[in-house]
Amino acid sequence: MGASRRAGRRRLPGGARMTRLRVGVNLSRIDPAELHHADHALLDSLTAVGADPPDDVEIVLFASRSLIKARPALAAAFETHTFPFPPASATVRVAAEHSWLRLAVRRAGLDLLHDAGGTAPGSVDLPRILSVHDLTPLERPRGVGWLRVLYHRRMVPRAVAQAAAVIVPSAFVRDRLVQTLHADESRISVVPWPLPPHGEAAPIENVRARRGIIGQIVLLPASTKPQEEHLVAVRAMRHLAARHKETTLVLIGGEGPAERQVQEAIQELHLEERVVRLDGVSEAVRAALFEHAAVVVYPAVYGSFAHPVLEAMACGVPVVVADAGAAPELVADAGAVIPHGDDAQLAVEVHRVLDDPEWRRSMVEAGLERARAYTARRTAEGLLLAYRSVTAAL
Repeated sequence: MGASRRAGRRRLPGGARMTRLRVGVNLSRIDPAELHHADHALLDSLTAVGADPPDDVEIVLFASRSLIKARPALAAAFETHTFPFPPASATVRVAAEHSWLRLAVRRAGLDLLHDAGGTAPGSVDLPRILSVHDLTPLERPRGVGWLRVLYHRRMVPRAVAQAAAVIVPSAFVRDRLVQTLHADESRISVVPWPLPPHGEAAPIENVRARRGIIGQIVLLPASTKPQEEHLVAVRAMRHLAARHKETTLVLIGGEGPAERQVQEAIQELHLEERVVRLDGVSEAVRAALFEHAAVVVYPAVYGSFAHPVLEAMACGVPVVVADAGAAPELVADAGAVIPHGDDAQLAVEVHRVLDDPEWRRSMVEAGLERARAYTARRTAEGLLLAYRSVTAAL
């Protein structure tokens, strides 16, 4: 185990000393080689804390050496305790969390421990804050590995019940915790994630030529999981095809359990030339599609944050979402919201975006304004507020 940069107490004006709240953040589950959106959100918000550290809270990190190597700014800003186990090995990581973490936390002299991975491993004699990103393994297990499902079904309910506070990215996740696990709503803090990173875009002309994309782009950015409702978008293209002869529905994202069903629907509706399925696109191609899409559609019926919707708004692209999951609260009045599963209404809203320049302009302006609020600093302030609230209540 290694440790670095342990900060001391700060002096207040007049020479008085202020006792700082020492909060440990367990990052052991984060693999820098496979960062998820929740990981980016937490790491970016911690970086924001490090850039402008508060006087009353001191962050202490527990992470793998590979993560600290990939994010050196974290080690430079905070006291860090590292372990040599590879986070990519779930078995080793779980074992380390139940053994090494307990000892490391005890030696660090903490006041509070924040478990960022949805569970609270090991026996730690401290108040604990739990981050819960979603309840997919519990509520939508299709396509999730069975070991992960079993582990989360055993660990998550207990962790939520025992946590001094729970941090979630959306009101949707908060409500699911209350309804599914009977969590105490007063102990749940909604701390939205910041805008996801958006890289440099490839030339859109090259993307169109290589991928066979013509006309205006209707973009659906999600893997083919059943809850993402790709079939609704495909059926909507059937309604749009006659009026918008040079419009292409582009599906990007990994293959999920509904992939075969989506492909069959495209063929049955004779939309092979109107729907382009792209899998394994580079970040540059993905960025180009977002920047040049005419509209982004997101008909999902379940989702903890709907980050592609936020990314679309930040790119100045109108969005149409279903009235389910976290997407409606993210969009608010900055986009169109349709009844979930209603392909005809989705087609109506897409048609309006494509044919009404004033409506499109108003959506673009509202979306840009909405997206500007989702900063890493805002997420950081939400984390710090949750830490302070727990200690104030003890």
